Amino acid sequence: MATSLLVRRSTAAAAAPPRTLLRALPCVLNSGVALPSYAGLQLGPAACVGAIREKKHKPFHNMYRANRMKEIRKKQQEAADAEALEALDGTAALNVVKREEPKVGTTPFQAARLMRAFDVFPEKASTVTFWTRLNVDLSRESVRGTCHLPHGLKSDIRVLAFCPDDEVEEMLAAGADYAGITEPLRRIGTGWLGFDRCLATPNIMPQVMKVARVLGPKRMMPNPRSGTVVTNLKGAIQEAKGGTLLEYRAESEGEIRAIIADQNFSDAQVLENLKFFVQTLLRARPRGSSGGGGAPGAAAGGSKPLIPGAPATAAGGDAQDSYFLEAGIQLGSDGPLVRMDTD
Repeated sequence: MATSLLVRRSTAAAAAPPRTLLRALPCVLNSGVALPSYAGLQLGPAACVGAIREKKHKPFHNMYRANRMKEIRKKQQEAADAEALEALDGTAALNVVKREEPKVGTTPFQAARLMRAFDVFPEKASTVTFWTRLNVDLSRESVRGTCHLPHGLKSDIRVLAFCPDDEVEEMLAAGADYAGITEPLRRIGTGWLGFDRCLATPNIMPQVMKVARVLGPKRMMPNPRSGTVVTNLKGAIQEAKGGTLLEYRAESEGEIRAIIADQNFSDAQVLENLKFFVQTLLRARPRGSSGGGGAPGAAAGGSKPLIPGAPATAAGGDAQDSYFLEAGIQLGSDGPLVRMDTD
C-alpha cells in the first residue's frame, strides 16, 4: 500500500512543475523507487536539486526596468539642474556644471586629433568650425572684423559688387557674380537677395544706403569694419572668391563662430588657420576686455599665448588668458565640440 502510494506520488510529480517534484523527492529517495521522468527525460537528484530557485519568482519582471529607471533618474537630475540655473542669476549661473558633461581641456593638436576620431560617419562637404567665448562686454564694445586665412576654403560664394554701371563688365571679368548699381538696387528693393557678400567702394556708398533697411537686418550691408567697403574693388572680389577672407563677429555673450577649414584639410593646415585666427582676435581685443578690468598694458611682464607661436602682448599672463573663457573646434554639424584648454 505504501509502495503504490509512493508510485502515485512520483507519477503525479512527473507531470507537475519542478517545485512540486522537489516536494516528493525525499519520499522517492527513501522508498528506493526509480526517479521519475519529466518532459521525457530521466531526472536525477542533482537535476531536481538544481531546479531550486534561489531568488523569488517574478513573473512580471522586466529585464530593461533597471535601464529605464536610470533614464528616469537622469531626466530628473537634468530637470533639477535646469531649475537651479533658472534660480541663479548673473555669473553664479555660469558656475553650475552638468554632471553628465565634464569639461575636459585639450591642446589644439589633441583637439584636432580627437575631432577626426569622432568623425565616424563623415558628412559630405563638412567644415571645421572654431567656437570661442570672449571676456568682453558687448554693450560697450564690439569685436568684429575680417582676416585672410593662410589656407583658403573652397566655397561657392556669390559676390555682388556695387560699382558704376560703366564698370560692370570689368567687375564681372574680375570674378563678381553680379555688378552694377542701378539694376541691383532695383532688384534688392523688390526683395531679391541672391548673393552672399556685398562689396562696394566709398564713392558708391551714398547710393547703397537706399537699401540699408533691406541689407542691414540680414547683416549684408557693406561696412568698413567688416572689410566690405574697399578702395581696390577688384582685389576684394578675388579675395572673396578665393575663400581666404574670413569675417567674424562676437554675438550674444561674446561668442564667435567661424569656419576655418573643411574636411579635406590636414591637421597641420587646420592648426595654421586656427593659430592665425587666434592671433587676429588678440590683435583686435578691446582695451577694456582684460581679466583685471583694465587696459591690456596695465600689467607688467610678458603674457602666455593661447597657441604656441602667437605674439605676446604687454599684459600679464592672467589678463590675456582670461580673454578666452572657452574655446573648441567641431567637425560638421553632428560632430561633438572638442574643447581646448585656453590656459
